[in-house]
Amino acid sequence: MGRKRASIDYRVFTRVVSGRKRFYIRFLYNGKVFLTRATDAPTIAKAGAVAAQIMEREDLEAVAKAKEQGKAHALEEIDRLSQMPVVEFLYFFWNPGCSPYLSDLAAAGKPLSGSYLRDMRRNVERFFAAVPLFTEMPMRELRLKHIDSLFRDLRVAGKSRTMLNSIRRTIQTPCNWLAIRNGMQKINFAAIVMPKDMPNERGILTITEVEKIISLETAPVWQDSEHKPHIAIRARDRLPGGQKHEGEPPVGWREKLIIVLGALTGMRVGEMRALQWKNVDFQNGIIHIVANYTNLDGLKPPKARSRRDVPISAALESMLLEARRISQDVGASGPDNFVLLNSNDFGKPVSDTTIKRAWVRVLRAIGISKEEQKNRNLVVHRLRHLYATRLVDAGLTPVEAAKINGSSRDFNARKIF
Repeated sequence: MGRKRASIDYRVFTRVVSGRKRFYIRFLYNGKVFLTRATDAPTIAKAGAVAAQIMEREDLEAVAKAKEQGKAHALEEIDRLSQMPVVEFLYFFWNPGCSPYLSDLAAAGKPLSGSYLRDMRRNVERFFAAVPLFTEMPMRELRLKHIDSLFRDLRVAGKSRTMLNSIRRTIQTPCNWLAIRNGMQKINFAAIVMPKDMPNERGILTITEVEKIISLETAPVWQDSEHKPHIAIRARDRLPGGQKHEGEPPVGWREKLIIVLGALTGMRVGEMRALQWKNVDFQNGIIHIVANYTNLDGLKPPKARSRRDVPISAALESMLLEARRISQDVGASGPDNFVLLNSNDFGKPVSDTTIKRAWVRVLRAIGISKEEQKNRNLVVHRLRHLYATRLVDAGLTPVEAAKINGSSRDFNARKIF
């Protein structure tokens, strides 16, 4: 059923919603749908009467023209973007200050992290801005052969599969976004050949080595001449004549806690940095992992499906209690204070640089030289795998271990010990 008034038409149609027939009105301007309204009318005739009332009450022609103008403006914007040189468009697309893509993600509550955006912009500068073709060619003329040629050169240059995947995301997401809006031809990125994934086997600490770390003596908190306590390790006095100190430098309580925390909870580096005292439940013996910390974004939600609770072991509890006592001594033990304090600013967590140095220093303190660390490919992230392996060894299934460890996929356990 339909009626016509000037350039405005309407059609009544029905849908069954929750087992009940409902009548809807579809309004058309010059034959094109621009508005749909639901009604509570019991019959098609009464729905037509509602449509007539709407047409009398509202200036639907003005609504239709406004929508057409909005679409025209959007099309003009897409045409402008399609004429941008590739490099210029990539910088625009990955700039949170002007990118419609990033703005839409933020409005949907799914913003990309600052570190991810930094990596995308860095890829643009390193791999696309260096190619004259991409600084001149407009996006609408970009084809698979141009991108494939770049990736062929990068494979020859020995770029890893991981790096190439990152570079591909830098160009693929913008191209797909523009293509779906008819600003350029769609590109089949699946046709780009990627090198074979050559896993770089990373080592894992043994239980004996972890026990040695737990048993390490740590340097005490020291006070300066003004009796101000310092949580950073006190530098050893410089020896005359360029002499070097014998033995390894002392290990601080923060450095030891960093490694033990990772080994006995499976927390990611960002999760350890984000840990605050309000998330340490001594009464129930649980750590609530609810946040991540990055230099660019500060405190932020953890990775997808990574919110979890992990138990506090007896060994870890004693170290956390000692850390709490030290935090109290320096006046930084409030609920929002970080467990791993930054020695220069108690309002911030320990830096990622300190964590990297802690890893090297603690391993050297238990007899694992820097050369052995390199040969065994020992990295701090593998503490998560150590924790997951111990969970499986204790009788959990890989699925259960992955859930406790906050992993998005099942843990492929290997009996290492």
